[in-house]
Formats: sequence, C-alpha cells, structure tokens
Amino acid sequence: MARGIRALAVAALALALLAPGARAAGDGSVLVVGDSLQEMSGPYLERLLPDVPLTINAVGGYNSYQILDLFRESYDPSHSVIVFDAGTNDNPAYPQILAENLQAVAATVGPERCLVVPTIYGYTVNGYDNTGKNRVVRSFAASRPGTQTPDWGRVAETRKDLMQADDLHPTAAGAEYRARLIAAGIRACLGLGVAGEGRPSGESRAAAASVEVARMRPVGRVRERRDELVAALARGALGQAAAVAAVHALLPGG
Repeated sequence: MARGIRALAVAALALALLAPGARAAGDGSVLVVGDSLQEMSGPYLERLLPDVPLTINAVGGYNSYQILDLFRESYDPSHSVIVFDAGTNDNPAYPQILAENLQAVAATVGPERCLVVPTIYGYTVNGYDNTGKNRVVRSFAASRPGTQTPDWGRVAETRKDLMQADDLHPTAAGAEYRARLIAAGIRACLGLGVAGEGRPSGESRAAAASVEVARMRPVGRVRERRDELVAALARGALGQAAAVAAVHALLPGG
C-alpha cells in the first residue's frame, strides 16, 4: 500500500511539473547553469534527454550572482530553454538578490524563452531558512506563465534517504532523482511527452562516477571544474569538498 501511495505521489508531481509551458522560440536547445547540485545532476540529465542539445555550465559553490555570470557567458539566442539552477548558495537573509538575478535572466531572454527554475534547499543561516528564496521562485513563476519550477526543495526536505550527511548535497540516487525533476520541466517547455519519470534507479556512488561526464558540453571555466568533479566522485569526497565551498559562499565577501 505504501509503495502504491509513493507511486501516486511521484505521478502527481510529474503532472504538476508538466503544466503547459510557454511556446519556446529558438532551435530546441537548452542552456543549464548552476552550482554543485547541477554538477552532480548534469550527467544524469544528459542521459535522460539524449535527443535534446544541452549546454551545461555549472561551478560548485557559486551563488546566483556568479551563476548569472555563467548564464551571460553561455547564453545564445538559439537556446529555447534556460535552466537557472541558482540560489542554494545565496545568503537566505537576502532573497531579493535571487529575485534581481532571475529578472535579469528574464529580461535577457525575453518572453518567448521558457525558463526552468528549481525550488531551493540550502542551509539555515542566522535563523533564516529557504522560505524567502522559495517565495521568490514561486512569485517569479507566477509572473511569467510557462515557467517550470521542479520542487527540489520539498524533495530534499522530505526525502532524507536521497541526501548526503551534510544535508545539502544529494546522494547519487538523489542526484538522479533531481535530474528527473529538471528533465520533466525541460520536456514541458519543449512540449515533449513524459519519458522516464519513474523512481530513481538507486545507482551507487561508484556507478555515478562512471557516468560519461565527458559528454557534457562545458563552457569556459567549467572545463577544469569538470575534471575535478570526476576525480572527487571517484574518491567519494565530493560531499565534503562541495559543502566547504557552499559555506564559504554564504560568508560576507564569499
């Protein structure tokens, strides 16, 4: 019975994600920018969307200002969908920073580009949790019909079996689950049907290390970071290293 309830919940979540998206302009390609969470999810995302041209530019520990820089570095008007996977490393006391950066992306791409903006699960700092940042994400989506908001924040909060001990980064199975949520948002933007929205396959960390990260299309500074990521995955040391980077990003001047 419990298994059936979980399956229904996953199906309902997928349907919620697949609300009609904006009619995407461009050539059907997708730009994904983000931090360490996207570094971990990116290899699975390519496997889930083998026929969708993806450009992934993600750097661990980056806040939304820095991820906006990655977007500006990577964006091409031919892109139909933009995944702006940011906010985890922003100081939660200042959600307006994320709001400004989301508006900057929207102003650049115009109303005909579909955006995918995951909800956020990050550290609580000085009593401030993720409520303000997630309010920003939902308000932005409400103001821009067609914006997809994969609810990673709720998954990370309720599915601790998918999280590492630092309670910030997903396990290999969690990274795959997260990629499935984002892939569903991309498919909705492109007007594609549901595909492969089942439960995580439960691949081990060793299996995750063998994913063909080289198939990613890294841009600029992320090339060297990609090689570091592969090595960290192989050592099983990604969680600790990424957590340190995330904490530094939350400090003043970080």
